[in-house]
Amino acid sequence: MQTYIIATAYFFFLLEMLIISRSFWYARRERNAKRPAYTPKVAIIAPHYGWDADTAEHVRGLLHQDYAGAYEVFFVTHEKANSQYDVSYPHLCKIAEPHSNVHALLAPNIIENNLPRSQKVQNLLTVIEQLSDDIEVIAFVDADVAIQENWLTLLVNPLQEPDIGTTVGGRFYLPQTWNIASLVESIWVNFQMSAQGDHRDTMVWGGSNAFRREMIEDAQILQRWEQATIEDLNTTLAMQDIKQKIHFVPDCVAITRTANRTWHQIVEFTNRQMIMTFHMGLWRQWLAILVVFLPKGILVFGSIPLLFHRGELLPIVFIPFLEAFSYRLYSKNLPRWLRDMPKVRETIGLTSYVTSVSLFLAGLNAVYAVFQRKITWGGVRYEILSATKCRVLGIVKPKRKNSD
Repeated sequence: MQTYIIATAYFFFLLEMLIISRSFWYARRERNAKRPAYTPKVAIIAPHYGWDADTAEHVRGLLHQDYAGAYEVFFVTHEKANSQYDVSYPHLCKIAEPHSNVHALLAPNIIENNLPRSQKVQNLLTVIEQLSDDIEVIAFVDADVAIQENWLTLLVNPLQEPDIGTTVGGRFYLPQTWNIASLVESIWVNFQMSAQGDHRDTMVWGGSNAFRREMIEDAQILQRWEQATIEDLNTTLAMQDIKQKIHFVPDCVAITRTANRTWHQIVEFTNRQMIMTFHMGLWRQWLAILVVFLPKGILVFGSIPLLFHRGELLPIVFIPFLEAFSYRLYSKNLPRWLRDMPKVRETIGLTSYVTSVSLFLAGLNAVYAVFQRKITWGGVRYEILSATKCRVLGIVKPKRKNSD
């Protein structure tokens, strides 16, 4: 029995290694790919919610892209009750004012106007409806990520190949405080890059992606977004339907800095991601997480309390250390500019030790997703009805703290 448990746990660990190796060698090949320059006119759409010092820094990063072609930046946020607006709007207007190619737009509030889609989707639609006819490529970037000067060039260049419908960058969570919850969350997010490539399991991430404008009509993207909770997973499904590749760009990585994350926050976040994956019909990705990560986590963490009575299970304890080593090995596949950052090197070394915990959490998230359709996102509660439909349930009021 003990031999069976150990063999099964190592079998799932080897499956993880196969996934990682596939992405590892893909990134090596992609970095060696040679393509001619491709510089169509681009619209960058950056939806916003809230404002802080990091956001201001990220915004300015979009204004100085090292891109040989023309591009326009569209910052967009939304109205609030009583003719107010999100706190980011006046900041965005001030930053946009001196630049002829930078715009700050205000989208209608979905609650006030009884609109059947998420606020982020509405913000994106508001911009797309106003794009000029000469825009050839549309790129998307989240407000909470830091990008490099060549971000736009890296995303746009592969789109010259007709079988590539969408390009997507990676996201890297960089904890600024080293509490356990923040470390677990960073692995949960960062490990996703090991599943990306240009194969059928590659997914679009809304925080850093681009597609040729013709895809809006060819893949019926706007029709999919019309009543949707999230845009990026719908874009993933749209590309699959028309058999266009989703192409991961390994050197195009955006950084999100996190601090003082609590267990409640990361469980809510990771559950939300998995609920959307499952109920929007990305079955292969959901099933892979469930089948590989959950049983291995149960075997590893379930065996640890038994070690005092069954010493023959000791080999199973080496799996968390092997996973830590594999995460460090995969991290060598990150862009050199990222790996050379001292804070990143320190974080990779420290977070690697919670790799097994993060992957087990992903397996638990996959189970939870089967029984829950409702998510809270941006202060609004939604129910996911299908890939292309959601029900807006209303604003979630923050819990009031009891006074002493």
